[in-house]
Amino acid sequence: MKNFNEIYERVYRETENILEPIRKKARNENIYMIIIAIFLALLFIMTRSIIAVIIILISGFIYHFFAKSGKKYKTMFKEDIIKKFVKSYSENLEFYPTRGIPKATYNLARFEYYDRYYSEDLITGTLEGGYAINMAEVKTETESTDSDGDTTTYTVFHGLFAEIELNKNINSCVKIRKNSISLFNKEKIEMDSGEFEKKFNVYSTDKIIAMQLLTSDIMQMLLDFKKENKVVPEITIEDNKFYIRFETGGVFEAKLMKKALDYDMLKKYYDIINFTLDLTEKFLNNINETEL
Repeated sequence: MKNFNEIYERVYRETENILEPIRKKARNENIYMIIIAIFLALLFIMTRSIIAVIIILISGFIYHFFAKSGKKYKTMFKEDIIKKFVKSYSENLEFYPTRGIPKATYNLARFEYYDRYYSEDLITGTLEGGYAINMAEVKTETESTDSDGDTTTYTVFHGLFAEIELNKNINSCVKIRKNSISLFNKEKIEMDSGEFEKKFNVYSTDKIIAMQLLTSDIMQMLLDFKKENKVVPEITIEDNKFYIRFETGGVFEAKLMKKALDYDMLKKYYDIINFTLDLTEKFLNNINETEL
């Protein structure tokens, strides 16, 4: 795998001249339609006339036509930039924008209760050593219905989720969660690092295994990542599976108002993927060295 600047330069050379003109065209069309929509709204408010309604309907059809440029760009962004970006990171990884991680797989990590589940933008393949990995955008929602029968939908989680297959079964469960008020839980473990305790809660069915796996260097990695990226990684290790998620919001989406090869956006994706693989490797080393 290459460092970020090498990947960025390669993808830039191969895609910038193709995608940037398409992005600019889609951006300009979007701006024009926003201006027209504002004008039509003011026209309708001031006149309340049939002619204004007809103009608005016609404009709706025009917008639908222009929106195709934006959709085309967003599709090409994933196919031409993200797919090349993932492949440049590692030849053993593939990107499938229309596929996701199954709901049943996400449920195995036991993160939260929800009513609706969505997943797309799958990265799949193998790590060095042959460990299978699946990573994708996941969004979960819950619903609440009031006494009048009105239903409101709330986002519970929206970000990146990964599942990695380990080569050894720890025969227990270790969960690392962002720090929150926790009622009495017999599985909660007090760690040696006071700084880590302020940011994370650790739960396990086997305290000894949890302490052996969650070493000081791994705790520091988690703290450093949170500080640098303003994102709290949450982890579940159970039997021979490693699960990790990052509450980043939507990922791998084209932004019309930003350059196709936006450096900071791609660097954010790189850091998350790289951190996940580095952290997994450290956990794998600890698991292999642990008497189970």
